[in-house]
Amino acid sequence: MGCKCNTQHVLSVAPGAVTMATPYFKISKFLTMSDISKPALPFRIVKPMIKIMRGANFMDLKAVDPREKEWKLRYYTRPKGKRKGPVFTAGWRKFARAKRLQVGDELIFSARQVRAADEELHMQFMIQVTRLGPVSIFQGQPIIRLDVENFL
Repeated sequence: MGCKCNTQHVLSVAPGAVTMATPYFKISKFLTMSDISKPALPFRIVKPMIKIMRGANFMDLKAVDPREKEWKLRYYTRPKGKRKGPVFTAGWRKFARAKRLQVGDELIFSARQVRAADEELHMQFMIQVTRLGPVSIFQGQPIIRLDVENFL
């Protein structure tokens, strides 16, 4: 049983709407070669997502990147088998190709509750990938990771 949560988990709020955001979760992971085709997400995401999914083993969601582009993704938890960890399935390869993901990139996936102008609470998902720049250390200090959009 899946959850196509387009109505309950709104991606964004109308322009100019007054919002109040409450962080819900934030996970990050450095990508491996296998993650580029199907990322194995950290297990700590399972508990907050269970509350959103209401017993389903997958959920179609929309996530927004830092440039406010929407990405349709399917979050999936394997109900049986040896590999029970959560993954992104549908939509991930399109995202990975568009962002030209590489081994070592950092995936950041988060959600927050947003109160829209209509006073309803909505779940807003965000997705970002960062990468070290051409110079990773300056004067002995690590350089901040940059959004992959800077490399496209």
